[in-house]
Amino acid sequence: MIETVRRRPFDGLGFRIAALLSLALFPIGLIAVSLTQQFTKTADRRAETALLALTAQAAASEEALIRAGFGTANALASVIPSIRGDQANCNFIFEDYIAKNPEYSFAGYVNQSGIVQCASDSIGFDVRDYTLYRVMRAQPEQRSDLIRNAPISKTSVIVLSSPVLQDGAFDGYIAVSLPHNETRARLETLPSERPIELITFNNEGEILSAEGGLEGAEGRLPAERDLQDFIGQTRTSFSGVTRNGEERVFAVVPIQRNQVYAIGSWPREHLAVAPGLAMASPLLFPIAMWITSLGVAYLAVHRLVIKHINHLGRDMRRFAATRRHDEQPLEAGVPYELREIDAAWRNLAETIVRDEAELEDTIHDKTVLLKEVHHRVKNNLQLIASIVNMKIRKAKTPEARTALKEVQGRVMSIATVHRSLYETTTEGRVRADELLRGTVGKLLAGSSPGEAGLDSSESYDAIVLYPDQAVPLSLLATEATTNALKYMGRPSDERPSFDISLEKLTSEAARLTVSNSKGIPLVPPEQVRGSGLGTGLITAFAQQLGGTLNLEDEDESYCVSVEFPIANFDETPAKAVTEADLEPSA
Repeated sequence: MIETVRRRPFDGLGFRIAALLSLALFPIGLIAVSLTQQFTKTADRRAETALLALTAQAAASEEALIRAGFGTANALASVIPSIRGDQANCNFIFEDYIAKNPEYSFAGYVNQSGIVQCASDSIGFDVRDYTLYRVMRAQPEQRSDLIRNAPISKTSVIVLSSPVLQDGAFDGYIAVSLPHNETRARLETLPSERPIELITFNNEGEILSAEGGLEGAEGRLPAERDLQDFIGQTRTSFSGVTRNGEERVFAVVPIQRNQVYAIGSWPREHLAVAPGLAMASPLLFPIAMWITSLGVAYLAVHRLVIKHINHLGRDMRRFAATRRHDEQPLEAGVPYELREIDAAWRNLAETIVRDEAELEDTIHDKTVLLKEVHHRVKNNLQLIASIVNMKIRKAKTPEARTALKEVQGRVMSIATVHRSLYETTTEGRVRADELLRGTVGKLLAGSSPGEAGLDSSESYDAIVLYPDQAVPLSLLATEATTNALKYMGRPSDERPSFDISLEKLTSEAARLTVSNSKGIPLVPPEQVRGSGLGTGLITAFAQQLGGTLNLEDEDESYCVSVEFPIANFDETPAKAVTEADLEPSA
């Protein structure tokens, strides 16, 4: 039997080499992780610094408009007390400013009563109900406010306001309106691989403008930082998550210190040491190094060792199945140790083949000799049976002839076993079903009473036995059949019956059963005088089989049953049947 080794998931040489290499590379991996993290942090700082510059660059045009608007509001607030008495001249100043600066949509003076006193447009407009006027009156200071759907321009504007003070008291304010569409970030001068989203806000944390419009601008702000936290700070940058849950890098730069600020951001994956180079995960480099090292080492080990070991294993399995192997030795470039193992294996294989050939020749000679012995024993037993047959013909009494026929049947049973042994193709083993079919068939054909009208049945399972069990089984079946035919009777209104069966109960046990009917004797009682010899032989043969004998004597039937083990080959000779075994039990 060829034993196969079950391969477990992590039992291969390749896996073990990879595990050992992983342990060997582990310290280097830790160093690589540390260096990569340091490199990443430095790269992040440089990228955030670059984002500060890009944010300032993107907000430059908007910064200029807001600074100019505040400068104009502050200048006009200082001179308006001296010119507001001249209505025509006052209006001309505001109209001329808007005409020369078309990026602004409105400029005017709102007096302390909330009326537009002089302006580029809408003179006399009442703004007392608007929030900006109330806030400026309550706390006059420089302001920047986003007004959606402004009452004068009817669009969204950023209003840059500066209070007018007369002897320290509130006397109105100057308002300069910057249309919202004019405050979007000019990104066409930025590199295309550096996308930036620019949002401006005032000192109250109110969004003034946003790239792409105000819709959704709140979701693009940092989730964990309030915009008012940046008021009064210089330029700053940081990484965070937007309110929409996106990881981004943020940069905040002041446009008008303490008044207006710009915050720019870009997605985290676009953070790069240089344009076009995305920043990888800190673990990417050590993992790539580990995988590359493992790949190179594994390929080297596979080429030098595993490949040849697998070849040697395949050759061994083929030899185990077919007794053929690769006679071509390994190449000279293979390591010396493997070539030495291969040479030892080829020498071993040739030795096994040569020894098996010699053993087969020896077995063949012994088989021929053993068959010849069985043939001669069979011939001698047939000669004895012929001599007994001559004695039967010369016997004077029926009792003598019956006794001699029983002897002849026993001798022929043994002869049948020996004939099966030299005719069978499986040397040293006998098909018990074929043996019993021949032995019992002859007894039934020659010994059953012709006028009885006997109903007989035979059933044999295919069972292979060694001679140590085949001989006593055959003799037991012969004795049981002879006794059944001798003492058989005819039941009332029925025909006499005889049944014999050989059943294979399991792979290691079998049962022989012989039964006959009882009733009116078929053989005259004066010709049947029981001596107990047959029963003694049956008992002895059952013991020789190592089985259990069971006799069932009922009113209408008699049954002999022997359950015995199917023995493996054993060189120990079977216990011979002695004369003491034949004595009837008390």
